[in-house]
Amino acid sequence: MDIDIIVLWVIILGLMIGSFLNVCIHRIPKGESIISPPSKCPNCDHKLSAWENMPLLSFLLLKGKCRECHENISWRYPIVEGLTAWLFLMTYYHEGLNIQFVLSCVFIAVIIVITLIDLDTFHIPNGLLLVGLIPGLIMLSFDNRSLYIIGFLILGFLYLFIRLGGQMVFRKEAMGLGDVKYASVIGLFLGWKIGLMATFIAFFGAAILSIVLLLFGKYSFGQKIPFGPFMSLGAFIGIFWGPQLIEGYLNFFMK
Repeated sequence: MDIDIIVLWVIILGLMIGSFLNVCIHRIPKGESIISPPSKCPNCDHKLSAWENMPLLSFLLLKGKCRECHENISWRYPIVEGLTAWLFLMTYYHEGLNIQFVLSCVFIAVIIVITLIDLDTFHIPNGLLLVGLIPGLIMLSFDNRSLYIIGFLILGFLYLFIRLGGQMVFRKEAMGLGDVKYASVIGLFLGWKIGLMATFIAFFGAAILSIVLLLFGKYSFGQKIPFGPFMSLGAFIGIFWGPQLIEGYLNFFMK
């Protein structure tokens, strides 16, 4: 098959999945079904027709406004659709067209939903974590089982230790239980080596952003911030560049 046709279909798949992820992000925190009713405008409840619900293209054709009430459509919708398509395309170039591509795309889709729901609600739904376990469990059939099982255990216990230690030191919840479970899911999919690297990136990223926000007066000590997005950042980097970063680290410090 022509490589350009494959790329086109991967992009279309990513846009379609991204559109579905927007539904999940909007409805899951409300406890609503992600299957029905059909999509509608969140401002006026106008039921979207097929041409109004085309990923990315509808946003451009409608000029970012609802056809019925003319209220602005959130930029989050096209961003999620475009981001999903871009990440799926990166996965295709990274993995090729195989079972690893499918598993990585499923995991990436779950990560996107978890990230935005955590940003909105400071909560990671258990149902999403269970779905996120599926690609990792399937991975056990194709690769070194101990690498991923140890990743599941090490990251889970590490985050649990941080959670309990933070409670003892600060006398309040320092990390949500959802983050602990999310860490185990990431460890199961990435394995313990890349999982630990992703953990370092998550804490480093959170520290850097906190310092920047603190300097600009947008953050104060003790203020709660969602940690899930930083974990997702570490997971994304681990998926695409984990082995190279580990190899570069070892070459730099072992010489």
